[in-house]
Amino acid sequence: MSSESDFDAEGIVFVDSDEEILRQTKVVFEGRVQLLESVADAESSVIGGDADVVFIGPSLATEEGIAEAAALSELDPDLLVVLVAPADVSGEVLRAAVRSGLHDVVEAPLTITAVTEALKTAERTHRRRVEPTPEPTKPLAEGRIITVMAAKGGSGKTVFASNVATLLARWGDPERVVIADADLQFGDVALVLQVDPKHTVVNAAKEGERLDGQFLETVLATHSSGMRVLAAPLEPAFADEVPTVTYTKILGMLREMFDYVIVDTAPTLDERLLAILDKSDVVLFVVDMDLPSVKNAKLALETLRILNYPANKIKLVLNRSNSKARLDVDEIERSLRLPISASVPSDGLLPASVNEGIPIVESHPKSKPARAFEDVTRIVMEARPVAQDGQKKRRFGR
Repeated sequence: MSSESDFDAEGIVFVDSDEEILRQTKVVFEGRVQLLESVADAESSVIGGDADVVFIGPSLATEEGIAEAAALSELDPDLLVVLVAPADVSGEVLRAAVRSGLHDVVEAPLTITAVTEALKTAERTHRRRVEPTPEPTKPLAEGRIITVMAAKGGSGKTVFASNVATLLARWGDPERVVIADADLQFGDVALVLQVDPKHTVVNAAKEGERLDGQFLETVLATHSSGMRVLAAPLEPAFADEVPTVTYTKILGMLREMFDYVIVDTAPTLDERLLAILDKSDVVLFVVDMDLPSVKNAKLALETLRILNYPANKIKLVLNRSNSKARLDVDEIERSLRLPISASVPSDGLLPASVNEGIPIVESHPKSKPARAFEDVTRIVMEARPVAQDGQKKRRFGR
């Protein structure tokens, strides 16, 4: 939407029982949105064919209000129903919204931008529900988990993860690609992709045993490309609310929901990372072109060998390969005892793309780094790891 004046309010209904909220909404939308005080009034609009989408206001963000709103869809199967919830909405209300089949949940107060984004999400949700999925449903037998790791902070793993995910989305169906931020304290995936998540992995973790794919779908943010994003907690302290066993359960569910699950991890070889590696089909191990990064990578790889982790899953990718560190590539390979599968050169366009929130494969697709990321992505798509003879795999995270 280029400007607020371009906003098309036809067929949009906002329902709330609070007069002040209705007044504020009228001001925001300059009277162009139909304002109603009850769901019963909305029923009349739906029956009369005057409503295409109904926003249920925060005063009705209760389990009873949601039940009434859900009944509107029975009057018109094509109707989109979206809940406008207060920031402190309870988990019970969110669950009720998901279970009742509402198409999206947005945070109050309602704005023109929020309405525009909600309509896109609601339409995608509705389309997935009503349109038959052509056969075959997926190009892969099952979704694949691609984990991006590094043994040292600042090695560029988030840049690798975001660019690979963007290419997978471009080359296939973007709605079949999800990137998950597993750096639960300082994850930057949402920031790098310029996504403003309404929910994070914490919302999913709080569901515990009740978590299912339907609820997990509502937790995922949507990138402008159409791919989905599972954001890290908004504050480091919230990381403790996501146990390792819960995170790996979520990854297993994402594998069933998507073709590709790209996981960006923290630069720490801890229990969580080991559990994620255990579930991974391909591991992109990012090594920066400096001595500390190579040293840490060697220690991490030796640890994985001791734990009998399948070496054929690991693909070494070199970052800033054209730096003046005076490190010899052959020496790096001998030290790490693995071949380097791909190299990405440094370029001033890369930090600029990060600051702009646009992966370089989108902002400068013909640049050398973008071409290199294409090579990395082909490795992900072509790799078919198989168990090595006589190699006993340790089950991490138990």
